Amino acid sequence: MSVPIRILIALLGAALLLSGCGESDTKQIVEPPPPDANRFEGLTFGTADSFEIVTWNLHNFPSTTLSVEYAAQALRAIDADIVALQEIVSGARFRALDDSLAGWSGYRSTGAPADQNLALLWKDATVAPIGEPYEIYTDEYDAFPRSPLVLECVVAGDTLLVVVNHFKAYDDNVIDFGNPEDDEYRRVMACALLDAWIRDEHPGAAVIVLGDLNDKLIDPPAYNVFQLWLDAPELYRFADMPLATGPSSGWSWRYSGHLDHILVTSRLFPAVEAAGSEVRTLRLESYLENAWSEYETHLSDHLPVALKLPF
Repeated sequence: MSVPIRILIALLGAALLLSGCGESDTKQIVEPPPPDANRFEGLTFGTADSFEIVTWNLHNFPSTTLSVEYAAQALRAIDADIVALQEIVSGARFRALDDSLAGWSGYRSTGAPADQNLALLWKDATVAPIGEPYEIYTDEYDAFPRSPLVLECVVAGDTLLVVVNHFKAYDDNVIDFGNPEDDEYRRVMACALLDAWIRDEHPGAAVIVLGDLNDKLIDPPAYNVFQLWLDAPELYRFADMPLATGPSSGWSWRYSGHLDHILVTSRLFPAVEAAGSEVRTLRLESYLENAWSEYETHLSDHLPVALKLPF
């Protein structure tokens, strides 16, 4: 039995349409479906009557195909206002993370070696950027293998400068002053340049310098790369010093101590000292079925450090 020509044409058109749809779908990035519940359910930090800022090294993000999902669930549970991220390798995966956080905006730098870029996420309802985030000291590679990323913004009516960093790693507990190839000295130079930027360009401003600063706050003065800041208590304070001097359960890096820091300028001292302020290393692994092995596989070898300040 012959098939009428009009039916053949219709069938051919439908086949071509289906074929075209299939080709288009293969070009899209499809996220895995979320689980029935947030893996980090029960974790709380942010509140409606406080400001929270977090630093988190996400270790060559994304580590796995589930890293975006894990990170998004963790950030929803933490519920901070600003999140400073380090080692964001994939721009596409960072955009997927940003897109999965309703009511948030994000920015990722693009100039770091090996694509270990810095990034920022912030809540649109509580943080009003003043222009686009920008990098400073882009020509100072010895001090900054990853140029500091700055967000100028208004929070609760006050102007705030957030400076995200990822300092040079490695050490031998000796500062070889004047040697630009010495890792400790490179961190010393980074502190000096940031100090000059704050003093010269933003005197009296509310500034938060945070990130994976790759060294300990409690080293002896002879080889403490942060000594310049520690010697100026009238201007600077490490809000996370109680974590550095406390038990190992509060340290941010499992393998060598507390390396992720939050430095504030004197304008923010009253907020840090106020009732309701808090600094905490967020033990995200404790919410996972397979604890640290699951956390490190999908997220990082660093834990996030969070600061809460009352409005």
